[in-house]
Amino acid sequence: MKDSAIYLAPLQGYTNHDYRNLYHKYFGGVDKYFSPYLRFEEGKEHKKSVIKDIHPENNEDLNFVPQILGTNISIFIQLAKQFENWGYSEMNWNLGCPYPMVTNRGFGSALLQKPKLVKQILNDVFTKIEIPLSIKCRLGFENPEEIHELIEVFNGFPIKELTIHARTAKQMYRGVANPKALIPIINKSKASLCYNGDISKISDIESAKTLFNNNINTFMIGRGILKNPFLASEIKGKIYSKDEKMEILKLFHNELFIINSEKLEKSHLLGRMKTHWEYLSYMFENQHKVYKTIKKNKRLDKYESLIDKIFADA
Repeated sequence: MKDSAIYLAPLQGYTNHDYRNLYHKYFGGVDKYFSPYLRFEEGKEHKKSVIKDIHPENNEDLNFVPQILGTNISIFIQLAKQFENWGYSEMNWNLGCPYPMVTNRGFGSALLQKPKLVKQILNDVFTKIEIPLSIKCRLGFENPEEIHELIEVFNGFPIKELTIHARTAKQMYRGVANPKALIPIINKSKASLCYNGDISKISDIESAKTLFNNNINTFMIGRGILKNPFLASEIKGKIYSKDEKMEILKLFHNELFIINSEKLEKSHLLGRMKTHWEYLSYMFENQHKVYKTIKKNKRLDKYESLIDKIFADA
């Protein structure tokens, strides 16, 4: 599996620059990191925290791609030029976010039902930018057949890479992904393809590569990596013992805790760490008990001793 390229999918609230840098330091195996989207709208300023997250000084050791979400062409172009000035070699346009708070504004996967608008935006943007543009999308908004008309649109432009999450927006993250839907797309798409959806173990990669007849060798993984941070390096052939995993995981956790404690008010710190444990708990055999124990704890002064016990019992 060493020939597979692995990307870390962007997850709002989880994979910020602190997480990305610590992940790269302790686990590795990821070939490219994508930022959670920067949403842009006319008349609205970008949040300072979002700009900080995508700034080069916070991603200097990573193969990093800033991701944007929106439809305003002039702001799209402004951001592209900013990313060029920062020295980035790629930017990504999000056409995949399925959440109603995004789609109700006509952004993200809502655009999958508007191929003419997508074409108009791409036509205007590609005449003004030099930075390579990749796209992340889904099979469609309600119908997985929607992707085929979109492929025809994408083929009219020099899209660097197309990542397809094999679900519709209507599915959100429910049910199972449908990788078979990508088979007819392989020969249709001029852009190179990256597969995304329900990859949580090495055998999932093996099955996908077989299904795609090795015509797709790039995979974006989100929740699978958050649940098992060793997954990317394991796909690349690195083997760890259980004790090694627990030691590395604890070092990662402890540094993540320190960094967050330096930036957050105490009242917010515990909540942030509980958010990470929603996924980290899957590294333990008694996942449900571990997460329930951490979630029930309401005292920051007990948190560290609680974590020590969880790792000691692992």
